[in-house]
Amino acid sequence: MCDAVLTRRDFVAVVAAAAGVVANPLRGALRTLGSSTPVSARRKPVVGFHMDRPYLDPSGMAEPYLPPAGTRSGEILAQLSETEFLSLHPYG
Repeated sequence: MCDAVLTRRDFVAVVAAAAGVVANPLRGALRTLGSSTPVSARRKPVVGFHMDRPYLDPSGMAEPYLPPAGTRSGEILAQLSETEFLSLHPYG
């Protein structure tokens, strides 16, 4: 009989290590494939909306979401420290 008990934490650590071993050679292969594209063709990922749901487009080809002007009404309050905010709104 084996007296060693495999806990969930140990199991996850073993699976993560195995996944890292498998993914490491793939990462190098993908890096060489990605380097064949010219620097000017590379784009940053953008956040967009499709069917009223946000999504991240890693290719950078989607139209980025830019919030309309005037929708940042809470930005001024966000810049206040907690003490300043509570002095203006003591019951908030």
